[in-house]
Amino acid sequence: MNFKHDLAEIARGELRQAGIKVPKEWGDYQACMKYLEIHHRWFDSSVPYAVVYSKELREKYPTLTPEEQEAIRDIEKRLNCCETLTPYMSRDIRATSVKKSDFLLKNWNIYHLHLEKSSDGYQNPNLLFFQPKGRVVHLIDVKPHPKGKGWFDRALLEIVYDNWPHLLNYRPGMKPTCSIPDDGVHDLLKSMVAFIPFRDGGLFPTNLGVVASGDSGLAVRETDRMFNTLTTWERELMEREDEVKQELLRLNLEVPDALDYSLEVEDGFFIAYEIHTQAKIRMFEVPQ
Repeated sequence: MNFKHDLAEIARGELRQAGIKVPKEWGDYQACMKYLEIHHRWFDSSVPYAVVYSKELREKYPTLTPEEQEAIRDIEKRLNCCETLTPYMSRDIRATSVKKSDFLLKNWNIYHLHLEKSSDGYQNPNLLFFQPKGRVVHLIDVKPHPKGKGWFDRALLEIVYDNWPHLLNYRPGMKPTCSIPDDGVHDLLKSMVAFIPFRDGGLFPTNLGVVASGDSGLAVRETDRMFNTLTTWERELMEREDEVKQELLRLNLEVPDALDYSLEVEDGFFIAYEIHTQAKIRMFEVPQ
């Protein structure tokens, strides 16, 4: 029984099925963490979303090109109708390299979409930025693609605050004791969990930022939580083996001297599958 390794094998299988090469040097923990990081980046199109526009984007919309307006209308339709956004996503959507990571997403939960469908080379430098919350997608602004230190964009966060302050992790009255220039925020957040001066207070990264490697702090925390929960279940199954055997006997199953389990996913839950008897024990829900 090694549920953490089983989970890593499930993650590797999902990544390979999506056409992503899984490096041999990835251990079980890294395979799970990278899967969660990439899964977050893909965006969940399996449910319908309501779409709201910032007042800034509403004002800018008439000045956009007809092609850009059509792309935004198509994106809104896709969000309403559970259609994938993949055609508008970056070609690096399947990249595993931290250098190709989207730090607006990792730090602030702000996605971006190209305003033309994936091609060999994008002609339009503008992107549509949005932030989801529950079943609502908040369209923030259309701006050129950020690069380098531009992965921190105060103007985007100002728009979010003016329209939907509940989307930000803002603390009024809390200010850093030292000055943090905007062009230093990107590197700062790769080094530590920190908050930055914003309006009359401080602003924390929405997802608590990134870890030292540049990987998503959200993915790291979720992997830690799942590994800890799986360890607890392994311990409980071993401690309650006699009780489980009695239940298997009650079901008229031939019970081996020692039970052994593998991890499976079924109907949105992690399942402990007893290898010899094919019995299943539902454990806990798979995180979304």
